[in-house]
Formats: sequence, structure tokens, C-alpha cells
Amino acid sequence: MRLIPRLLVLPLFVLAVGLLLLNSAAQDKAKPDFDMTASYIEACSCDMFCPCYFNTHSTDHMGMGDHNMEEHFCRANLVLKVGKDSYYKDVKLDGAKVWIATDLGSDWSTGKDSWLVVNFDPRVTKEQQAALADILGQLYPIPWQKKAVQTGAFSWNVDTKTGVAHAKMNDGKGEVVLERVSGNSPDHEVVMSNLKYWGAQSNNGFRMWKSKHEAFEGDGHKFTYDGTNGFLITIHFSGNAKAGSAD
Repeated sequence: MRLIPRLLVLPLFVLAVGLLLLNSAAQDKAKPDFDMTASYIEACSCDMFCPCYFNTHSTDHMGMGDHNMEEHFCRANLVLKVGKDSYYKDVKLDGAKVWIATDLGSDWSTGKDSWLVVNFDPRVTKEQQAALADILGQLYPIPWQKKAVQTGAFSWNVDTKTGVAHAKMNDGKGEVVLERVSGNSPDHEVVMSNLKYWGAQSNNGFRMWKSKHEAFEGDGHKFTYDGTNGFLITIHFSGNAKAGSAD
């Protein structure tokens, strides 16, 4: 009578192993090609808070443009630092820093009047640059009219005690200084939640840190603004590699 249960042990063991392997294979197949957490120091030319998140076009900055006439634009610095356990296929992205200077232009569907300059910190490897180019291209899916890539060192620091965030290019051609906005309670930041950040699946909320100063100069572009929109945010973005990218 005891022989039958013993004979069943081996088939049941094989079945269990098979199920574990199938489950592991399914998990590997479902695993995205990239997964990134990134924290931003961000500022733009608009008043607080970002009208771009509630419209399909940039704000009319009458008299603020280069020709003192009606112009739709959003000129911004997006300075990000990649968090732990971020990857693109077999490339680790932890700690990579990228400075994105841009003008969203006047028509987001066509990319009219838009431009983009991506500055990689020198410590970002070529493999990481290629990986981040694909990730950021999917995160910000605008058909940019003009794009450029450069390399240059910069600092990135958020001081929650003093309420100051500061990013600055070592060559002095880019800078963002944010100051935390005071709310009713000094123990709590002013945070806008339940708002999507571009293509990211999730974020920790837009932390209101108004721009004291932002500036950029590079690839034929130059702008500077004081007292405009700014915020801190940490996002999570994952997905699959675009065909032919970072191979």
C-alpha cells in the first residue's frame, strides 16, 4: 500500500519543477526591456504652475520672446538623476545624470519651432547614453524640429533643510535654482498629485519649488528667466526598447 504513494513522488516532483520553470519563463518574458526611476530639478519660462500640462500647446508669451511679439513657447531645463536599480536590458543606469534643455515650440503635434539639447554628464558611458536616448525619446515623444547632444559636467543638489535645489553646469552655461514654496503648514510641502508626467507610468507628485533663476546657452540657443515655474519630481518609467535602439 505504501508503494503507490512513493511512485507518485517522482512524477509530482517533475510536474512541480516544470511549473516553476514555466512560471519563471513567463516572468522573464513579461519583464520590460527598461525600468527607470529618475528625480528631476525642473524649471521653465511659464508662470506657476505648468499650463502645458493642461493644454495641447505652449503658452503665448507676449513680449517675452526674441522679437517682442506674440510667440508660443515653453523653454525649460529638465535636470535629472537616475535612481537605484534602473536598467536598460543589461545596462545599469544607476546614478546617471542628464541635463535636458528644450523649447517645446508652438505645435506639439508637429514639433514646430521646437528644439532639444541633451547634455550627458561625462561619467555617463556610451552604452548608458544610447540606452537613455531610447528611454528619453519614448518618455518625451515630441517630433523635435532640431536636436543636439553634448557632454559636460554639472552639479545636482536638493537641500530639503534650506529648501533650495540647485543644478549648475561646470562651464556656467546652464543653471537652475529653485526655492520651496511655503504652504499653510511648514511641516508639509505643496504637492500637486494625480497628474501624469509625460509618458511616465507614475510619479510622487509635483513638488512646488518655484524657480528663482534658470538659464541655458548652447547649440545656438540662449535663454534666462527669473521667478518662473519650477518643481521637483521623481518618476517611474518602464517599457520595451524601440526597434534598432541601443543595440
